[in-house]
Amino acid sequence: MKESRLKRIDQCCEEVKQAVRQFHTEGIYPSEAAISKLLAKPGCFRDKKVRAALRAAQREICLET
Repeated sequence: MKESRLKRIDQCCEEVKQAVRQFHTEGIYPSEAAISKLLAKPGCFRDKKVRAALRAAQREICLET
């Protein structure tokens, strides 16, 4: 069960990163609320690792612009 949970969290992190890139391309600020609307499971933001992935992706975008 722990392995499946970790796999699910990693999948959520990847979805978040893709959504941030998509929003950046469209010129939309990638907030947690906006990103959660695109996710298959918006509740995954309850996990610290997923929120950290969002912040990291946001910082990465800021460095690119």
